[in-house]
Amino acid sequence: MLKKTLQSLTSALIGFSLFIFNHCALAAATHAKDKPYNIVFIVTDDESWFERSAYGFTKLKTPNFQAIADQGVLFENAHASAPSCAPSRASTLTGRHFWQLEQGAIIQAWLPKKFPTFVSTLKDNGYFVGRTGKGWGPGIFPPQAHKPDLAGEIYQEVTFPLPAKGMTAIDYVGNFEFMLNSRKEKQPFFAWIGIEEPHGPFNENNYQKLADEYGVTPQDLMVPGNMPDTPEYRKKRANFLYEVMYADKQIGRILNLLEQKNELNNTLLIVTSDNGTTPPASDFAKTSPYEAGTRVPMAIMLPGAIPAKRVVTDYTTTADIGPTILEAANVPIPTSMTGKSLWSILTSNKSGRVDPSRNFAVTGLEWHGEFDPKSLAFRAYRNDNYAIILRYNNVDKNGKTLSNSALTEPAKIELYDLKKDIWQLTDLAQNSQYQGIKNKLLHAIREYGVKQHDPRFTGDMDIFKQTRKFVIDRKLAGYVANPY
Repeated sequence: MLKKTLQSLTSALIGFSLFIFNHCALAAATHAKDKPYNIVFIVTDDESWFERSAYGFTKLKTPNFQAIADQGVLFENAHASAPSCAPSRASTLTGRHFWQLEQGAIIQAWLPKKFPTFVSTLKDNGYFVGRTGKGWGPGIFPPQAHKPDLAGEIYQEVTFPLPAKGMTAIDYVGNFEFMLNSRKEKQPFFAWIGIEEPHGPFNENNYQKLADEYGVTPQDLMVPGNMPDTPEYRKKRANFLYEVMYADKQIGRILNLLEQKNELNNTLLIVTSDNGTTPPASDFAKTSPYEAGTRVPMAIMLPGAIPAKRVVTDYTTTADIGPTILEAANVPIPTSMTGKSLWSILTSNKSGRVDPSRNFAVTGLEWHGEFDPKSLAFRAYRNDNYAIILRYNNVDKNGKTLSNSALTEPAKIELYDLKKDIWQLTDLAQNSQYQGIKNKLLHAIREYGVKQHDPRFTGDMDIFKQTRKFVIDRKLAGYVANPY
């Protein structure tokens, strides 16, 4: 019985992917260029690129993400500006690197409204904008900050029974449909769909659901080389991956709804995640400077405008998403946005490295819940061959906050050969044969940091120091002390 159920599910998923393929091929020939594009931005919560089968690491098929990649562009080198949800989402919304966002660079603080969002820009230019699921956060909303609807008017009313303990009751697609029915006739729309899975905590029995519903047991899973390969860890990975599959199922439901509404052939679809995989119990994933922390899945499709079946290796970060959406909408990009639009890459016919200048990515973090003297602060620079990581302390050995000039000096430098060591297990920073490469990368990240006004390189650390103290005090108070 189980085997027949799994065969039926597999056939249905294959059939849906073929449906999307055939429909989009037809749409490419019939697309009406005089009609503004609709835009759907789908962002999951905490998954690295290798969790999606399109990247070739996992045997666990994610067919709906695959369908979007097949009908558009799969990005090999998409990175979160910061491997932490609030600064990453702030970067996405404002089109700026996270370190350029003052208090918005740090989780549990706020996003200053002095930085316009691409969502408000779309709304000002006639788009209907709405959000369901997780938007920006966690953080607070003082008078000088953006408000809770900064990712669009909030639609959360439609719910259903919890799929499993630890998952949300929000019916993303039900709310999306309600959102679409609320707009004016023929009004172009933007929808932010913040799928809250696969964020922890996880149901301890999800691994059994994964086996029952998808035929994948903990023993079948791919375990990344920088994570412990033990029976207990495999079970935890399976508990996590059940939510990855649930998130992929929601993507399929969204595609189906767009088809039912006759909107699929005029909608730009972007699917990504806000940061890397929830560990569990790993120093190499979420909040870390490593690939599993910052590198995320990303696929983008738009029938008739974006040529299909392409894999692009150009480097991109969350700061590029806002400018891309605005250019696709033919809306002026605010001068405050420092990210660069991907539109010319998306609409080209090329695969591989389309823009030669997009040959590296810079990421970083300031704080994610740790107490002094522990520090998760880092900056990282990676290209096709190497990754260099600069780690920073925030206090001295006596617990006193460091001076601004001292805060620009890394406490530790790490170097990895990504061609030989994708999981970043062998630090080469002290290897005499790699000193030339290390110095070259140090120069590159410092030059970029100064050019992009990163306080860790310019020394303008006052706002970061004040904000770090503020969020640490908030945590000590249980995140309930809100002066606003």
